[in-house]
Amino acid sequence: MRFTIDKEQFLKGLLIAGRGIGAKNANPLLLCFKMEMTNIGLEITASNGDVTVFTRVPLKLNEKEIIRNYSLGSSLITARSLTEIVRKMEGDELSLDIIDESVAKVDDGNTTFKLPCVAADEYPDIDLEKTGTVFSIPCTDLTRIIEQTAFAALDKDTRPILTAINLKAEGGLFTATATDSARLSRKSVHIDESVRFFANVSAKTINDIVKLFDNNYEVEICSTGEKMILSFGNTTVSTRLIAGDYPISKSIVPQDFNYSLQVNAAQLLNSIDRVSVLSTDSAAVVKLLMTNDGVEISSSGDQNGSGSEKLSIILYTGERLEIAFNALYVSQAVRALGSEDVVLKFVGEGKTFVIVDPKDDSIIELVTPRRTR
Repeated sequence: MRFTIDKEQFLKGLLIAGRGIGAKNANPLLLCFKMEMTNIGLEITASNGDVTVFTRVPLKLNEKEIIRNYSLGSSLITARSLTEIVRKMEGDELSLDIIDESVAKVDDGNTTFKLPCVAADEYPDIDLEKTGTVFSIPCTDLTRIIEQTAFAALDKDTRPILTAINLKAEGGLFTATATDSARLSRKSVHIDESVRFFANVSAKTINDIVKLFDNNYEVEICSTGEKMILSFGNTTVSTRLIAGDYPISKSIVPQDFNYSLQVNAAQLLNSIDRVSVLSTDSAAVVKLLMTNDGVEISSSGDQNGSGSEKLSIILYTGERLEIAFNALYVSQAVRALGSEDVVLKFVGEGKTFVIVDPKDDSIIELVTPRRTR
């Protein structure tokens, strides 16, 4: 195998495929890129056993020649070493040449590196065949629903199913739901009514995948038993699904409310940030006292004192209500909505409450209040 390649596009391909490489792996071959030069481009595959990334650097891009002077072949090269070499080399073009199937020579006309390599046929078999339900949605839609929900998934492995985002398509809606049992985030986008789809996928993994979309318009999705495959542009990603039954969340969200507070999102965020500044706990507890005469937000600690601030409300409906909550949970929920104003809806003291965008009913954030002394 031999080729001369545009450095920028080569590095881009390595960085995309590198998302499939783990920091450690019991199988040293899975710390390598599988690289194959074909008649349509350079194909780079990387896998950690749970996530596999395949990407192709094409021969031409917008009529610009990306790869030239190539001969077909394949090899396994240590991912971290190759990526760092390509990143640091200064030439606009690089040449890579496999010598005697054991040495990869990388050269930019000024600097030369030689890396050990291994025959590609020793790499584990990778199956990226798409079977089952296959459908496409705009990359922007999938990015939006992941960014607006992923933060609510559990970030510890104590309950693996809660580290997942539940993706479901039915009735013309594609819905993402994430919960860590103390809060929940759900976002829907419209989709073809014929699509039926269900998958529990790692929130961290899918969040990393959508960051690769770049300028691609659509992503093709399919779920095949134990894995989900996403294809966009010249890249395909396969990720193992998380086994288990996702919590039934539809019945968790209250439908009837006795109290409603509409406020400016930026003001609420700034007020939470200010009154919780004395807290030394990452899960600072903030209290919200609401009456028809006004709304006050406050926090206090046993050692560091207290802080309070009055909110300039837009609209409050209901009797007197005091409720405490995790400042981080509410702040993340408000930011995820991305709206100018937000509405907090309450059932009553000690009951879960929701935060919504008054102009968009496709997204809902639910938070469990905190008990205070």
